[in-house]
Amino acid sequence: MNKDVQELLDRLINKLEEEKNFIILSLKDARYIEKLNQVVEEKREILSKLSGFEAKDFEGFKDKLNQIKTLSQINLNLAANNAQFIEEIFSSIFDEPKKYDQSGTVHQHQKGLFNKKI
Repeated sequence: MNKDVQELLDRLINKLEEEKNFIILSLKDARYIEKLNQVVEEKREILSKLSGFEAKDFEGFKDKLNQIKTLSQINLNLAANNAQFIEEIFSSIFDEPKKYDQSGTVHQHQKGLFNKKI
């Protein structure tokens, strides 16, 4: 097993865990956004280094690769949910435009923050 690959995979797993925590915390406090951006950049550097290896160098690291895949998917879902949550907050704060159908009836989506799935 390649020690360099193992070390980089372990560092990537740690960065993914940090990223997950900062994604969650960034909704509570905007100060975490800068830390999140820093972790994303560090993660990008690790991925760049890993891209220099060949597929055979990753043999024997199936568990770590599966863990990375799982954490990446979790982080992607958290980020998407955060974006949707923020969008829903803005749409419930600011009135959405009224829509008229062909008969002239006004249709306005009555969406409130508490009526939505989050």
